[in-house]
Amino acid sequence: MGTVGEFTNFLEDLNLISIIIRIFLSMVCGGVIGIERGRAHQAAGMRTYMLVCMGATMVMMTGQYMYIHFQTGDPARLGAQVVSGIGFLGAGSIIIAGKTRIRGLTTAAGLWTAACIGLSLGIGFYEAGVVATIAVFLIMTRLRQLEYHWINDDEWFRFYVEMEEDVKISRVAQELLTMGIQMGEMRMEQHAESFQKVVISLSDKNHRSRDEITKYLERIDGVLFVKYTI
Repeated sequence: MGTVGEFTNFLEDLNLISIIIRIFLSMVCGGVIGIERGRAHQAAGMRTYMLVCMGATMVMMTGQYMYIHFQTGDPARLGAQVVSGIGFLGAGSIIIAGKTRIRGLTTAAGLWTAACIGLSLGIGFYEAGVVATIAVFLIMTRLRQLEYHWINDDEWFRFYVEMEEDVKISRVAQELLTMGIQMGEMRMEQHAESFQKVVISLSDKNHRSRDEITKYLERIDGVLFVKYTI
């Protein structure tokens, strides 16, 4: 028991081994959260989350180093600046999609949480950092289905679609409606080519995946190209 306590105290102190472990854990924990965001085609992916988490860890270790070696400063003060300062990254990941929908809030919240996890790892609070990482990953993956299937019944996807020039949007909307897919906002883009460029928002009542909706679009006569956009 004494050996375990000594090892725990060793990891909580600031030394080369604890520094390596803290930085490594921050990269792993940030990367785990970022992988999910990358799969969701968000601008902030694995590397962004890793850097945010590791940067917060470095700030916290720097505060601890200053307190130990210079007998001055407050380790929590630098951490407080990270919590408030990370907002610029979060704001940059929020996108207004159309007039009524906002995307990127989950990514922004995830970045802020990743910074908080980095702070906990940076001060040696390993247990909280690891448990919080698992909790955030579950929230972003498992609870996402619960949110869209049981709470929010109107998940919307945005697609960039190229169609033949003589294809009518009304016909496309009617075909999608027969499949249980509702068309929301639509924006026609200027073009000089012999085809139409359209950005449309779609919602599926049957909660099919983005890839399945993409395949439905590609099967419609006159549709030349389909690409999902954030």
